[in-house]
Amino acid sequence: MPAIGAGFHAVATFRVKGKVAEIVAATPDGRTLCYTDSVAHQIGFVDITNPARPRQTGILKVAGEPTSIAITPNGRWLLCVVHGAPDHLLVIDFKSRKIRRKMTLCGQPDCVAISGDGRYAAVAIENERQKQKSPMPQNPSGSLTIVDIRGAPAEWKLRDVKLTGLATRFAADPEPEFIAINSKNQAAVTLQENNHIVLIDLAAGRVLRHWTAGATSHAADLKMDGKIAFSDRLINARREPDAIAWTAGGNLITANEGDYDLDLKERQYSGGRNWTVFSPTGKILHDDTQLESAVARAGSYPDERSIKSGVEPESVATARFRNRNLTFIGCERANCVAVYDLERERSARLLQILPTGAKPEGLLAIPRRSLLVTANEGDGTLSIFRCDSR
Repeated sequence: MPAIGAGFHAVATFRVKGKVAEIVAATPDGRTLCYTDSVAHQIGFVDITNPARPRQTGILKVAGEPTSIAITPNGRWLLCVVHGAPDHLLVIDFKSRKIRRKMTLCGQPDCVAISGDGRYAAVAIENERQKQKSPMPQNPSGSLTIVDIRGAPAEWKLRDVKLTGLATRFAADPEPEFIAINSKNQAAVTLQENNHIVLIDLAAGRVLRHWTAGATSHAADLKMDGKIAFSDRLINARREPDAIAWTAGGNLITANEGDYDLDLKERQYSGGRNWTVFSPTGKILHDDTQLESAVARAGSYPDERSIKSGVEPESVATARFRNRNLTFIGCERANCVAVYDLERERSARLLQILPTGAKPEGLLAIPRRSLLVTANEGDGTLSIFRCDSR
C-alpha cells in the first residue's frame, strides 16, 4: 500500500536471547532497547545504535514474571514491574544495571508508565482473575498505584487509587490494563474487562472522570470457514480496550482488543476489533471500521480467529514523524502494525500495513531516530522499521 507523506520499511528482525519479547522501552537517546521476557523471568538489553544491526548487550534476571518496563526521562532509572512472590516494582540503575530498590506491590501488576517530567510513575494493579476457572467479579479488586519519584529511590513513596464503583460492568472488580500519561500528569487507564476508561490526576491521586468505552457495530468476518469475507455484522460489541495513548490534540486512542475468554463464556461477541478516538470527556470522535478489511487486503487476516476477536488490536502508539502526526495500531493475531495519518483526528487515513514478527505485544515509536519497534511475543523477536520521507 503506498504511503502518503511518510513511509516505513523494515531494517531488522532481531531474535532476542531468552524465550520471548513482550513489552519494549528505549533510552532517551533511542539507542538502547529494553524488553521483558516473562517466560525466562528476565529483562534484556539491545543496542540499536545501528538499527540494521542490533546487538544484545545484556540480560538481567528478576524474581518472577516481568510484565512491563519504563525508563525515566533522564535515562537514569529503569522501572520494571514483576508478578512474583510477592509482586513488586524494581528500580534499576540503568548505567550499572543493578537493582537499587524492590518495592512490594499490593497485587498483580500489568503496566508501568512514567510521566514526561519524570515526577510520577503509575502502575496498573490488575489482580486478574484466573481465566476460565472463575467468573468476574472476584476478589481482590484491581487498583492504580502512584509512585512519587523524589530524590533517591529509597525515598520514593507509593500511593494507591481505588477504582471500584466506577464501571457499570463488574463495578466491584476493576482490572486496569494499560496506562498513558499526558503532559498535565493525567493518567488515562483502561479497565479492559470492565469496558471502561478512567482519567486520574496523579498529583492529587484522585479520579477526574470516567466513562464506558461503549459498543461498536460494523462489518466483520465472524465465521472460521477458510473464507475471508466481511459479510457478517458485529452488533453492539463491547470495545473492551487494551492499550491507550494520548494524541497530539489532547484526545485518546484505544486499541479495542476484547477479552475473548470472557466472550466465549457469555456467548456474546465483544472486542471492537478496531480502534477509537475519544475526547478526554469520553465523547467518541472517530471509530475505525476498516482495520480488518485493510489487514485482509494486505494478506494478513487470520481467519481462524474470526469467531473470537479477529485481528485483536492490542497496542497503540502515537508520535510525530517527518512533521506529521501518526498513530500505530498493533494487531496481535494478524502479525502486523497499521500506520495512520492522524493530522485530522476525526478522520484518520490509513498509510501502511507493516508485517511484524509473530504476535506483536509491545509497540514503541522512537521519532527522534525515525524508528518504530515491535516486541513479538510469538517468536521472541524485535521488528525494527525506519521512516523515510516520500
